[in-house]
This record gives sequence, C-alpha cells and structure tokens, in this order.
Amino acid sequence: MEERKDAPVPEGEEPKSDAQIFEVVLKTEVKQSTFLRNVGLQSSKYNSDKATLIVAIHVCDLEQKLEMSELQAEVMQEQMTSIKMKEEEYEAAHDKELELLRKKSQEHEEKLAHLMALFGAKAS
Repeated sequence: MEERKDAPVPEGEEPKSDAQIFEVVLKTEVKQSTFLRNVGLQSSKYNSDKATLIVAIHVCDLEQKLEMSELQAEVMQEQMTSIKMKEEEYEAAHDKELELLRKKSQEHEEKLAHLMALFGAKAS
C-alpha cells in the first residue's frame, strides 16, 4: 500500500486519496473476503450482476432520452428555419407594398400639385 501511495502521479491527474488506494489494494490483493463483502466494500457476484443490469438499463434509458432530445432539437431547428423563411418573405412583401404606397403617394402629390397649379392659375 505504501508503494502505491509513494508512486509518482501521472501528469494531469490528481493523486489518489488513501481510501482510493486502500480500495484498490483490497480489490487486487484480497479477492474473496466475506468480511469485506459483509461491510459493503466488496459486493457478491449476484449483487454485482444486479447492479450491472440496473446500470445498463439506466444507460439505455439515458441514451433514449438523449436521442429524443436530439430529435426534438432537430425538429425545432427545422421549425425555426421555416419561421425565419416566412418572416423574410413577409418582410419582402411588406417592403414591396410599402414601396408601392410611396409611389402612389408621390403620384397623388404630383397630381394635386398639378391641379393646384391649374386652379391657382385660373383663379388669378
């Protein structure tokens, strides 16, 4: 155990705590200990298999949730793209309509100025 504690730590890793070193030593050097199993430091084969199954089910569930989230994100992205395209189309149509209204307004102003010039010339 002292050898593992004094061993150099690879760069970028944190040194292991005494408890972690103790656990590794127990797992490698004391493989079949009823005492350790009874105090919860070493699980029985049945409990280990059961825990592995539970973890596998949980991982599968999380993978399904991740896949659903990714699909939802993809659908939302497509909807967002569609909304942006509709907005651009609406803005283009709105700009075109606004330009038509400006042209009509300009034409009306020109006609009004022309009529005022005609009536103003006759009234004098």
